[in-house]
Amino acid sequence: MNALSEEAPPSAASARWMELVLSRAHAGVAVCLVGASPALAEALRARGGSVRELPGPEWKRGKGPAPTLVVLEGDAVERVLEEGLEALRREAPGAELVFSLRNAGSARALMGALTGEAPVRAGLSEQRMLRLLAEVGYRVAHREVVPCASGGTALAEDTAQALRALLAQLSPSTQVEEGLYVAVPDGPVRAPVAGLLSVVVTVEPGTQDAALDEALFALACQEQQPLELLLAAPEGVDLSAAEAALERYGRLGSFQARTVRAPSGALYAEAVREARGQYLAFVDARCVVYPRHFVELVRALQTGREAWALARAFRTEWASGEGTPPYVRAKVPFPLGERLEVEHLVIHPELVHAMVIDRSRIGPFPVAMESGLGDLPARMGALFPPVFLGGIASCEVRGPREPPAVAVAPGTWLVRPLDAWVDVVARIREETLQAREFRHRVVDMLNARVHGLPWVHGTLKALANRLKSGSGR
Repeated sequence: MNALSEEAPPSAASARWMELVLSRAHAGVAVCLVGASPALAEALRARGGSVRELPGPEWKRGKGPAPTLVVLEGDAVERVLEEGLEALRREAPGAELVFSLRNAGSARALMGALTGEAPVRAGLSEQRMLRLLAEVGYRVAHREVVPCASGGTALAEDTAQALRALLAQLSPSTQVEEGLYVAVPDGPVRAPVAGLLSVVVTVEPGTQDAALDEALFALACQEQQPLELLLAAPEGVDLSAAEAALERYGRLGSFQARTVRAPSGALYAEAVREARGQYLAFVDARCVVYPRHFVELVRALQTGREAWALARAFRTEWASGEGTPPYVRAKVPFPLGERLEVEHLVIHPELVHAMVIDRSRIGPFPVAMESGLGDLPARMGALFPPVFLGGIASCEVRGPREPPAVAVAPGTWLVRPLDAWVDVVARIREETLQAREFRHRVVDMLNARVHGLPWVHGTLKALANRLKSGSGR
């Protein structure tokens, strides 16, 4: 994603728009310009393109060859995206789509409408635009945005900051004021298959074949059905050993296996796009999951209302001797206690490998970000209370210890019903009273023990009195 300057004046934005459109045109290109823009049409013809101008705002196929570039201007942007995308995709299947959009769902517009300081902004939100494109078979190949400016409301500064942070957690698109986009033909998005679990197995460069073999063996032994495995690897990583292992273990369980290739920065997003299941999980190629791990997590989601589930997990510690291969020295449970807190998810980002997400319950929440999956548990925990399986750990995180997602903690805002906060306060109060009662019992027991030794009791009492008098000075 590229970003235009937040302070860019309209003239600069217009110049950048012209530059972007011309960059997608070459000599001999067939352009359909929907919406009146004489200057742009003239510039395109000067580049050697064949330009057909439609006054707009509707898309019309017309006579002649199908265009290879469709440019939307003015009112045509909203009209074509809302009502004409299916016809455009069908009648010009190979055409790129170039347009600009003022985001009706920007944080600034939403907060202005919420406080009554501005009318509801008409038009499309970026989030809806992205969904409309995906539904008919487009993907955004180029995106330049102007970030939302802060301020501009009568709300207190900390309140506005909290609302903006919350909106960003719900959808990063709310932080976009306007943008320039290039959409290219792609496969249409598919509705998730009900009941299917898609497990994304990430294979990074340098992954040992032995560790990968063990991880795939454990996945082949899963009791969860139906099951889909997606081997996700950056371009250039050799997957021949993984494919051979899947063929070897195919007799152990009933699962489908596919391969996902993409650049490192876009690998998780591509894997999520390719995953067909209602349920989604991520496993590092070095991790091991026990046979009932996924079936218990999916069952917890099916019987409850939560959007995601998390199981207890071990962190595996490795050791190696001189001249010997590495071996497992210990399996240390993650210290999660009896109740899962968001702080645990921030401190232990590796727990991303012990969770399952129900995609039908998270709406437009972005699972994969450009930064990877390190902050996914904390982002999920901030918005969707999970169901926590507090029994015996059912998977092993065998990769190197990942640094805490400290960047998430300061800007993470929790969404909870008021009753949940009341329960938390009541629980903390109860635990505090229990701890105080325990301390009092310990003091009483100690006092009873030493009371039979007059000189000890007297010495301790005198020492306590001196400490009290010293602290009062």
